[in-house]
Amino acid sequence: MKVRLANVSPWILAAACSLLAVIIGVFAVNNYRREKQLMTEVLLQKGLTIIRFVNSGSRTTFRGNTRAFADENLQWTEYVQQVIEQTSEQPGVHFVLLADRKGNILAGSETKQIGDTLNPQTKAFIKNLEQEGIPGHTLFRFNPHDTENGIGFQVAAHYTPLPPREVMERMPMMQGQGPGRGRPMMEHMLEMRQGFQQWREAIERVQAEKYVLLVELDPEPFNTAVKRQLLQIVILSVVLLLVGIGGWLSLLTLQGYKGSQSRLRRMRAFNDLLVSSLPVGLVATDNAGNIQIINRVAEEILGLSENLTVGRSPTEVLPARFVEIIGQSEAQTTDPSRHELNLQGNDGRMRALLLVALSVVDSDGRYVGTMLLIQDVSEVKKLEEELKRNERLAALGEMAAGVAHELRNPLSSIKGLAVLLRSRFTAASADREAADILVGEVERLNRSISELLDYARPDRLEKTKVSLAEVLHKAISLVRVDADATGISISMSCNAETDEVHADQDKLNQVFLNLFLNAIQAMKNGGQLNISTSLEDEKVVCLVEDTGCGIDVELLPRVFDPYVTTKSDGTGLGLSMSVKIIEEHQGKIEIKSVKDQGTRVKVILPKWRADS
Repeated sequence: MKVRLANVSPWILAAACSLLAVIIGVFAVNNYRREKQLMTEVLLQKGLTIIRFVNSGSRTTFRGNTRAFADENLQWTEYVQQVIEQTSEQPGVHFVLLADRKGNILAGSETKQIGDTLNPQTKAFIKNLEQEGIPGHTLFRFNPHDTENGIGFQVAAHYTPLPPREVMERMPMMQGQGPGRGRPMMEHMLEMRQGFQQWREAIERVQAEKYVLLVELDPEPFNTAVKRQLLQIVILSVVLLLVGIGGWLSLLTLQGYKGSQSRLRRMRAFNDLLVSSLPVGLVATDNAGNIQIINRVAEEILGLSENLTVGRSPTEVLPARFVEIIGQSEAQTTDPSRHELNLQGNDGRMRALLLVALSVVDSDGRYVGTMLLIQDVSEVKKLEEELKRNERLAALGEMAAGVAHELRNPLSSIKGLAVLLRSRFTAASADREAADILVGEVERLNRSISELLDYARPDRLEKTKVSLAEVLHKAISLVRVDADATGISISMSCNAETDEVHADQDKLNQVFLNLFLNAIQAMKNGGQLNISTSLEDEKVVCLVEDTGCGIDVELLPRVFDPYVTTKSDGTGLGLSMSVKIIEEHQGKIEIKSVKDQGTRVKVILPKWRADS
C-alpha cells in the first residue's frame, strides 16, 4: 500500500485537495445560507406572533370598550398602546410601534417616540406594503441603521382595529329607524344615546385609514448561534484542508524520500560496479581501521574472500607489509605514498606489486579512512626486462653486423692464401693437414658470421596458409635417423582444428627442426620426445616435451639470449633465431625445464583465418 501511495503523483493529491477545498467551501456556504434562512424564519415567526398578539389584544380591549361606551370620543390608540407596552416586555424585542401610512408614530413601546415620524429608510420599507396591495401581507428586513440597539430584524404588517365584517355588525347601518322595522332593539337604543353619530364617524375614519404595526427584534442570539456554527464550519474546513495539505506534503516528502533512496541505491550499485570493475586491487578502511571495501582484483592478488575480510582489522587478514603501509598512511594525511614489493600468491607464483596508499579526509579535514591501491606489475616488469634485453640484443646485433662486415674481407683473403698454401704441399704431409685445418676453421668462422648476420638482419616473411602437421612431420623425418640412433621414441598428436596456421613454412621448418635437434641432443642416453598441438584463445599451441637432462635454473632466464648454449660445439644462436622467427609471426615461445627431468617448449602461433 505504501509503495502504491508513493507512486501516486503529488499533483493528483493536490487536485484532490483543491476539490476538497471547493466541496468544503460549497458545503460551508450552503450551511451558512441554511442557518441564515432558518434564523430569518424563526425571527419572522416570532415577529408575526407578536403582531398577532397585538392585533388580538387590542381588538379584545377595543370590543370591551365599545360595549361599555365609557368614553365619548374614540381613543383606540390607547388600547393599542396598552397591549404594545405589555408585548415589549418580552425578551429579544427592541420595540413595537403603530404608525399610519404617513409614517407618524401613533403608539409604541417607547412613549417618547409617540408623535414622532419614522426615518426615511423605515418609511420606504413600510411603503412596500401599499405597493403589494394584498391584505395581510407581511414584510421583513434586517435593519442595519439602528445605532442604539444595533442590527435589528423588522417585521411590518397592516393593522386594522376591527375586521370589516365585525365593523359592519357593530355599525348601525341597517335600513329603518325604529324597532320592529328590521333593526334590532339594541341599535335603536344606541341611536338614542348622545354622541353615537360621532362614534360612528370615528369608526369609519379609522377603518378608512391604513395603519402599520412594526416590530423590531434582536437577532443577536441567533446571529451568535449562526456565527458559532460558521466558526465550527470554518474550523472544520481548515482542519480538513490542513489534513489534505498535510497529506499532499507527506506524499511529496515520501516521494522525495523514495527518490533519494532510489538514487542512493543506483549510486551504490554504480559504485559497487565501479569498484569491482577496477583493473587494480582496492582495499579501503574506515577511521576505526577496519576493512570496509575489498574488490575482486585485490581478492585474487591476496587470496582473500570479501565475506571473511570486510569488517575485520588489517592485522588479521593482510600481510605484515600491507599493515605497515596502511599504518603509515593513517599517520600521514597529505600526499599518497608509493611502495613496491614482491608477494608470493597462493598459486606459488611470485608477483611484483605496486602499492599506493592515501588517506581519505572529509571537507573539514578530518581523517575518515585509508585507501590502498594494489597493482600487479609483474607483466610490466617482464616487459621492461624484455625491452632491456631487446635493446641489448639490438645493440649487439648492430655491433655484430659491423664486426662481421669488417671480418669477412680479411677472412676471404686468409681462406684464399690457405687454399694456395695447401696446394703447394703433398697430400700426406703434415703441412697439407695444417692447411686443411686452417681452411676449415675459416669456413666455420664464416658460417658463424653468416648466422650472426642472419640473426641481426630482419627477415621478410612469406606468410601463407600452412599445415602445421605437415611441417611437424617433415621436421620429424629429418631428425628420425638421429633419434633412432640414440634410442629416442617420438610421438605426435595433432588436433584437426589446429592444423592450419598463418606462417612462413620454411621459417617454421627451421624453428621446429632446431627444437627437435636440441631435444635429441639433450637425451644422449635415449628418452621420449612428445609433440602435441591444441587450441587456446584462438591461438595454435604446439608443445615439444623431452625427458632429457634439462636446463640449469641459473641459465633458464637467459636461454633465449644469443651465444648462450650448453653444448661445447654450439653457437648459441639456434634458440635466439627461433624466438626471433616466432615473434615475427606475432607469436611467442615459452620454456619450462627441470634439471635432470626434462624440458617443455611451448610455441604459440596465430590461427589461420580467411581474412588473414
